[in-house]
Amino acid sequence: MTTLAFPSEEFPAQPAVTLRIPQDWKPVHAPGAVMAARSASDDGAFVPNVVVRIERRPVDFEVADALAELAQLAAERPQGTTSAPSTVELDGRGFVGCDLSWVDDRVGTVLQTHLFGVVASGPFLQLVQVTGSVGGAQALRDHPIVTAIMRSLTVDAP
Repeated sequence: MTTLAFPSEEFPAQPAVTLRIPQDWKPVHAPGAVMAARSASDDGAFVPNVVVRIERRPVDFEVADALAELAQLAAERPQGTTSAPSTVELDGRGFVGCDLSWVDDRVGTVLQTHLFGVVASGPFLQLVQVTGSVGGAQALRDHPIVTAIMRSLTVDAP
């Protein structure tokens, strides 16, 4: 009988990630996320947040595929739009970014900034996605805070 193990060469570990959050933010748990945080204050219809997900993808995966998935998500949302992709360097690693926005009946406009980076990992790629979300009347106030948190991301390959 063969024993399978995680982590192993066949089933590599996920990269380690860190984020720096302001003192008035708190960690939260979100489905499918390896890490998430949100503002501790609840002073509006929308609570700003940042979520980090890591997903194993095939070795031939390209970030353009993730951007296409975002465009599909935008098409399913009321007044959904995506921005042109941009590039940014986080902790010496290249990421591709794209904004997604839509109008929510309860809070008004919601804006998400998505950043995607890939880490080679054995026979796979690990897609690291950090998403910052703001919305409602306080979106313009919250967006620079969320962006600063996202830019603090560090990624260490296993």
